[in-house]
Amino acid sequence: MEAIDWLLLAAIPGLGPTLLNRLAQKFGPGEAIIKASESQLTAVTGITPSLATAIRQARQDEAIARLQREIDRLTALGGQIVLRHQACYPSLLSRITNPPPLLFALGSTEVLQQQAILAIVGTRAASVDGCQVAYRLAFDLARQGWVPVSGLAIGIDSAVHQGALDGGGRTIAVMASGLNLDYPKPNRALKERIRQQGGCLITEACLDTPALATLFPLRNRIISGMSLGVVVVEAPLRSGALITARLALDQGRSVFAVPGPVQDPRSRGVHQLLRDGARLVEGVEDIVAELGWPNGPMVMTNPGSAPTLALPPHAPSSPSHPGLPDDMPDEALPVYQRLQQGSCHQDELLRHCQLTGATLSRILLYLELSGTIERLPGNLFALAAT
Repeated sequence: MEAIDWLLLAAIPGLGPTLLNRLAQKFGPGEAIIKASESQLTAVTGITPSLATAIRQARQDEAIARLQREIDRLTALGGQIVLRHQACYPSLLSRITNPPPLLFALGSTEVLQQQAILAIVGTRAASVDGCQVAYRLAFDLARQGWVPVSGLAIGIDSAVHQGALDGGGRTIAVMASGLNLDYPKPNRALKERIRQQGGCLITEACLDTPALATLFPLRNRIISGMSLGVVVVEAPLRSGALITARLALDQGRSVFAVPGPVQDPRSRGVHQLLRDGARLVEGVEDIVAELGWPNGPMVMTNPGSAPTLALPPHAPSSPSHPGLPDDMPDEALPVYQRLQQGSCHQDELLRHCQLTGATLSRILLYLELSGTIERLPGNLFALAAT
């Protein structure tokens, strides 16, 4: 019943995280909030008489039955509700000024209790080099016990999750939509792999909630709030990654930035962060110089021994292929053109495009991270749904 009480409160229009946390500080459990008198409720800053009435009337039989059905759906999905006072709620997140009173979680909630959580974020319209940097940072950090967290978007976020998993570690994906929705669609398989490898997907959005623009800043405060620091890899001056960095500063977290080419608009946001005092990052050593290693000093791997997203130097793709990312390598065009004809098995792509297995794997991974294609069951690939 406790989870239902919080869901009932969270569903009241105008009763956001800030007010809910004020009420929790005053009254404690959700049940006590609902049972408080209207005069007691309106004594809390921000609680109007109309909100107090809505709180008092929250426990309607119809509403309780509806939310119980939602909990049953979440349970059938394999998910659960994590309340702020529970041990599996991220400890750092509970200390920010407006933590979510509850989270919807899919996967291992044990990973949410880890202290060595680090956010790596950046633009969706990422370059090959940007994805490679994010991937390698997450790969090396995961190998040493860190838990990289990001937002499950295409581009830098996807490279972070992929790098952490390929490094043998776990990762946390914070979504701006309901757990049952595949957003973005190309990351459907990545979501499942995060779960299978002991990671977790979390959100404060109820089931069926679409990824509305207004939810992304709320999502970003969770990413920064649960992390010891935030690393920004490629971000224009107006981007969600910079919002996350600003939130991190407000929350007292460390902010790091990876510099990029001065002529690339995707570097301008990171360079502004560096001007504002963010710590420059060229590799994981720059991060741990400030935060330390969770499992002792790192034994660096040979750069050639880890998987890579890097592709050979290339010219920009031709304008005749508007569905491709701007920095698509020419060697990827045959793969894209074959997939325009319909889904295709990886072995067939290998024969049709006359590429080596290693080259095709790099191209497919890049196309996945850019949101151009999606991986289907049975090792099939197809153009991503738009």
